[in-house]
Amino acid sequence: MNEFIDKTYWIAVGHLPKWSVDRTNRFIIQIIHENKMTWADFFNLDNKGWKELFDFTEKELTDLEYAKSDMPRLAFIAEQLQNEGFQIIPINSPDYPRVLKENLKTKSSPPVLYIKGRKGLLQEDAVAIVGSRKAGDKALQFTEHMAKKSVKEFKVVVSGFAKGVDKQALDSTIEANGKSIIVLPQGILTFQSGFKKYYEPIVNGDVLVLSTFFPKAGWEVGLAMARNIYIYGLAKEIIVSETENSGGTWEGALNGLKRERQIFVRQPEISEKNANNKLIELGAIPLSNDGEIIINSPHSDKKEIDKNNSFFVNEPNSIYSDKTENIESIILELLGKGSYTSKEIASAIGGAWGNKEISNFLKTSVKVRLLPGKTKKYTLESQSSIDF
Repeated sequence: MNEFIDKTYWIAVGHLPKWSVDRTNRFIIQIIHENKMTWADFFNLDNKGWKELFDFTEKELTDLEYAKSDMPRLAFIAEQLQNEGFQIIPINSPDYPRVLKENLKTKSSPPVLYIKGRKGLLQEDAVAIVGSRKAGDKALQFTEHMAKKSVKEFKVVVSGFAKGVDKQALDSTIEANGKSIIVLPQGILTFQSGFKKYYEPIVNGDVLVLSTFFPKAGWEVGLAMARNIYIYGLAKEIIVSETENSGGTWEGALNGLKRERQIFVRQPEISEKNANNKLIELGAIPLSNDGEIIINSPHSDKKEIDKNNSFFVNEPNSIYSDKTENIESIILELLGKGSYTSKEIASAIGGAWGNKEISNFLKTSVKVRLLPGKTKKYTLESQSSIDF
């Protein structure tokens, strides 16, 4: 299929009206992988053909008919994106960031990414540095320190281009000649002033701009809140400089804790008024102003810190990585033969990992699926779900 036409279809599919991300992704799997159809094949069918082949609701059929009729307008947008040097990365592309799928799964991974900049940054290790728009001086100094530390560790810094911590993280990274990903709270075609300001680092391959929203969508509060999950999803490490007990940073951190991800939070001074300590009480790991884990905290036992996290734990990472990859391969090979509980897996690998390590791997690996039922058993995800 002509690449330009295919991108038009992806814009249509990625923004079906009021379809959840999960519903859209299941739709993509159903059409492309289960039925082995191209988007051209699918949209060449009429309403009757869709009804004969698929179990769509009446609302879904109406939405698909609207998307089909809207193709000429979307084709102009696809052409504009192409002419202005933007790239469209659908969820089944090899350029789609693997870490995003691993962190967010089928339920929450955005079906389409719009980017400008060097796409290879999406495959590099990244750290999200996030915080309040009204952050105090201590938080901004901490942000600058952690951004420059990230650069020294060859990490890509992910931020959301809001005032305060986000902007400080971006500017400090650029100042230190590092690499950064800006996750927009708007459509990528409405960020023209930003492209002018950061033209040089974008052209040099040091900054990548990314949006998950309709290309011409303007900034709005709902989109600003919605993009936070993608900031966290693109990163292996999450660092909170300062948070209030509501808003995007707070909700994003809570979402990360629910997913059993490690959230690192700057421990505030007594005189500060923020919700950092509350987040620590909920399970986040406290950091000093120098970015070191505070050992005497109940949440900072080094045995509980992910040893694969070289950013904070100074151990021979290459040795541990080899060991980790071997254990992961053994678990996946076992799951390829059937379904097992985490206790059965622990027994099979002879205590090489503890229960928490096994549980984290099973919950975060895109290759593993939890089977329905009272007993929690795991098996390999179907190939269509892994590679779409």
